[in-house]
Amino acid sequence: MEDQQGKVLASQELNKASLDETNAKRRKGFRCLLFECSTHPCSSLAQTHTHRYHQLPPQRCFTTIGILAVSAMSIEVWIDQVSSTHVDSIPSWLTLPDNDKENTFYLPRGNTKKRVRFSPPMDGTYQDAELTPRPAKKRRQNQPDLDPPEHFSSVSARSDDNTSELESHHSGRISPTKQLAFLEDSSEPVIYCDFATTTADVPGDVSTLCDAVQALADGVAILGFTPDELAGLTSPNTALDHRDRKRFGYAWANNCTERLQTGTMVPLKQVQGLVSSAIAHEDNRDHETVWNEDVHKTVIAAALTASMYAEHLGIANVKSASVDPPELAYQKLPKRVVDYAIVLRPSQPIQKAWEALQTVGNAGIKSWNHSTSNGVRSTPIASNIETKAPGKSWTDGKAQVAIWTAALFKRLALLKQPGQGRLDIPAMPLLISQGHDWHFFVVSQQSNPASKKRTTTIWQKIDIGNTRNCFDAYKLIAVLHRVMEWAFKVWRPWFHDLIRWMVVE
Repeated sequence: MEDQQGKVLASQELNKASLDETNAKRRKGFRCLLFECSTHPCSSLAQTHTHRYHQLPPQRCFTTIGILAVSAMSIEVWIDQVSSTHVDSIPSWLTLPDNDKENTFYLPRGNTKKRVRFSPPMDGTYQDAELTPRPAKKRRQNQPDLDPPEHFSSVSARSDDNTSELESHHSGRISPTKQLAFLEDSSEPVIYCDFATTTADVPGDVSTLCDAVQALADGVAILGFTPDELAGLTSPNTALDHRDRKRFGYAWANNCTERLQTGTMVPLKQVQGLVSSAIAHEDNRDHETVWNEDVHKTVIAAALTASMYAEHLGIANVKSASVDPPELAYQKLPKRVVDYAIVLRPSQPIQKAWEALQTVGNAGIKSWNHSTSNGVRSTPIASNIETKAPGKSWTDGKAQVAIWTAALFKRLALLKQPGQGRLDIPAMPLLISQGHDWHFFVVSQQSNPASKKRTTTIWQKIDIGNTRNCFDAYKLIAVLHRVMEWAFKVWRPWFHDLIRWMVVE
């Protein structure tokens, strides 16, 4: 019995000691006081010590007295004497202690020139004691309420075609439509012309290249699988989508002899991964940069790796390049760039001619192209590729390709031998992608005897495939192989002839 009483007493003593310790900790230091007032006059303590930090309207139901540097003992005495939560005044004996370093809190220093200001009520009843009195702002008649709208639309009220045209990629102050109009009216016109235009005189090399690409776009000879491989791909147990299985079985789609002349087949598993990635980026509404790196660049690189001419060609990223010297570009237009370029790797003739190559204008740096970017200085451009995310301005991409390619042709004209006369540039393939979808263009130059003008024509366009399914992705890869074959068999020999005069034997 005595043992139990002893345990109880010991427990009580322990609890009391713990409570005393807790209370001591609570009393130590300083407090932030909040006085709830039913009347509007601010307390004398608040006016004395926090007036410099906070100015509160008297209509507020409470007054915040900042953070006060008061001793714990003064607070405790004052709290014990408060009979209610309504405070009309502060006892005169509640003063701030001097030199109380242990319980004093110092406010952080700020910019003393800045002052927290509160907007006065609309009826003008509140006046700040330290601020210059000003009349209450009057509401203008017929002024609409400034309530936030229920939702914001990302689409302008203008719903015509010009809305998307103004959504340009570094297009400057001129819309892409006006950029194209300026190119058409310049002294050296750059125009777009449809393949179906009956009045147009299509050059022979343009027609040849377009006929070959159109066949691939129709799915002819885009596959190069053996009979056994094709049988496995079209069986019900294959991993292909049922639509792809049916299309892979088309008799005209598979032709090993013809297809393998330009490159080997990219593995099906790799193509399936590319398609899955592209669909995921579309579902996620990913930015153009993501599309470029994970889809557009990937399919170009895959095609180059499987190309028969991979050792002679390369892919250059020209997103950060600029037209240099600027005189090669139209001065009234932005210096537009594209995303990628198919380039020639320096052959022996190109390397020898590089030693004799002179700089152009004020650039001060050698370059075969119209840009002094390190990625394309010593590798002649054979084809340009512009890539965009889904929903981006189609007209904007056309303006970019036109300005960039026109500057390239001006640079090529400066590489000819002095006194040679006009330079005949062969047709150059161009590609523009918009998300999944890829399109083929051809640019050519011809002289107009009547106007004596040299016109650059961009022939449009053939839809050459997409990355929504494997069959159409193989279309795209087959076209890329054809373009790379053209770069090696047509553009490379022509460029060698162009710079032959520079080579010192």
